Amino acid sequence: MPSPIEEWYLQIPICTRVYMTATFALTLALQMEWTTPFQVFYNYEYAFSKGQYWRVATTFLYMGKFSLEWLLNMYFIIQYCRDLEEGSFLNRPADFAWLLILMCVTLLVVAPYLGFVYLGSLLVSSLTYIWSRFYSYLFISFMGLFTISAAYFPWVMLAFSSVVESRWPKGELAAIGVGHVFWFLSEEWPRRAESGGSRLLRAPKVLCKLLHQDLDDADNTDDVGEEDDRADNLAAEHVAPGARFATARADATTSTDSGTSEGGSNSLTTPAAHASSSTAVKYSEEPETVQRRAPRADLDIDLD
Repeated sequence: MPSPIEEWYLQIPICTRVYMTATFALTLALQMEWTTPFQVFYNYEYAFSKGQYWRVATTFLYMGKFSLEWLLNMYFIIQYCRDLEEGSFLNRPADFAWLLILMCVTLLVVAPYLGFVYLGSLLVSSLTYIWSRFYSYLFISFMGLFTISAAYFPWVMLAFSSVVESRWPKGELAAIGVGHVFWFLSEEWPRRAESGGSRLLRAPKVLCKLLHQDLDDADNTDDVGEEDDRADNLAAEHVAPGARFATARADATTSTDSGTSEGGSNSLTTPAAHASSSTAVKYSEEPETVQRRAPRADLDIDLD
């Protein structure tokens, strides 16, 4: 019989599980000094001219060494990636993996212009933004002070982060921009009449076969409404009438370490909204108002 931890781990969908595991493995290697931050940051010359291709991947896995900041980043990876993969991309793991790949490529293109060499926090910020758009019907209590719609969550956190860290959050702004572009292409564009119901971000067939996604779903361009109905029905099963709540707490004070690495400089930025935050998410009490499968209520992290 598997242990509770093993059972929980195996229940995490494939894309989220791979990302979480790879991030943990790299952090462990850094903690044990099997590698150094200098060997994992992204630099075009090092990655392509010198054949150090692993930097293209490790830059998205670097969250620093084990710390409270690292734990918060991991929490948001599990929370938002899993919500998206189990909800908006239900039964479409290849499409979700393809979305992650395209976002990573886009961040790699813009990173040199922003002066960032570690892109893990920016990817998490992009995923946070996409989550906030898919689950905009939720309300979030910010540090117990006021309640905001999930749609404004990244912006409030961006402002909070810029005040706490006393800097212009150009990295977070770029991440939000990337997240918005891919949210629009994956969610909004197929609903528009001019799109003809086509999806621009359909995963390649080889990726569908690798992740065991039904090729008919990948090729079908006329069932956007039907897919939404399936998601709504699934959401209704998880959000019953009456009060049903999920709380997710992350109360901590994190500090961002700024440093300079050989070959490039980067302030290891915490994703906007990840520092010193506490969220309380209340599900909509009316099933008909739910647009997507509701986030899970099985993750409750309280860091005091």
